Amino acid sequence: MNLTLPKRPLGNTGLEVSVLGMGGFHQVEADQETIDAVVERYLDAGGNYIETAKYGDGASEQKLGRALAGRRHRTFLVSKTGQRKYEGAWREINESLEWLRTDHLDVYLFHGLGDAEGLQTVGGPDGALKAFQRAKDEGLSGHIALSSHWPMLYVEAAERLPLEAVLIWGNYLDFCNYPEIPRVVLPALRAKGIGITFMKPLGDGYLHRSPRRALRYALAQDCDCLVAGFNSLGQLEVDLAACCDSTPFTQQELADCLREAPELGDYVCRQCEDCPVCEDAGMLKCVFELEGKFDRQMDDRRPPVSAAEYALRERLKGWFGAQGKAQDAYAELGEPGPRLTETLCAPCSYGLDAVRKLRIAHAKLSRSERVELL
Repeated sequence: MNLTLPKRPLGNTGLEVSVLGMGGFHQVEADQETIDAVVERYLDAGGNYIETAKYGDGASEQKLGRALAGRRHRTFLVSKTGQRKYEGAWREINESLEWLRTDHLDVYLFHGLGDAEGLQTVGGPDGALKAFQRAKDEGLSGHIALSSHWPMLYVEAAERLPLEAVLIWGNYLDFCNYPEIPRVVLPALRAKGIGITFMKPLGDGYLHRSPRRALRYALAQDCDCLVAGFNSLGQLEVDLAACCDSTPFTQQELADCLREAPELGDYVCRQCEDCPVCEDAGMLKCVFELEGKFDRQMDDRRPPVSAAEYALRERLKGWFGAQGKAQDAYAELGEPGPRLTETLCAPCSYGLDAVRKLRIAHAKLSRSERVELL
């Protein structure tokens, strides 16, 4: 099938990027021949945004560098550094250039910036920002960008760093766990003209049962490019078909997604604005949001469907490393779970058993991990 990816402007950078980007994390798992074929097919479909980092001690960059030989000019090439100081960041910029076999990167990211202390370090007198700016001045890299696993850090970083683009997660599961992303973070970034790319459009693979729906949902949000981890031709064809579909994602399709997605089921709170379930609906949603930050609302204390699904859930539920933050926030609220069970007043339209879910959330967030479900 002759598919051509649409393009969108990456914020105010001046770059026109394909709506589907190629992520480098899972290229570590594929052999060179496969990556060569995937890159060729991706470029032939109009893909032009390839993003990687020092995954596999540089294996991802090295494989992609070989795959892009003679084709570098057809893509915007992006990498990242987890270094927070000048010396380390400067070293890694140059390593990335060598391993990717290029003389410049189009976008370079602060990778996984986690807290205000890290933000202060990179912007400090001997911080990584100076290496980024030097690389930009010398033509070694283009636009400065950021990835993090804590949403509100993007807002703070946009005030303190010369950011031109970000990489933030966007999928229908995690927007239930981090509703501040679509409601607060994305609008704040857009107000500054910052380009927005989404990682994890398939929820790290957790949404594998409905990839087309997940990709169409993500593309309907305020983003410029979905960076997906396809590392086989089969995966790429599925992603291309979804991203090249010009049919609008309707409000009915959105409603069907939230109601029917098996990963949400009758356990994940959808954060409905007009929740009728509790007299203190705001606090109820806050508790379930904190549960989402704790483990992405993945552990519903039910027997797993299969060993594979259990292993996937266990690997992914703590991916963002926010358990401690969620528990601290719950403690600051006065651990309200038990009292909220006395103020429930209507059934959830998605079938959530609010009493049971409150007990589970309280057990997780209060650090007791003991829960009576009957």
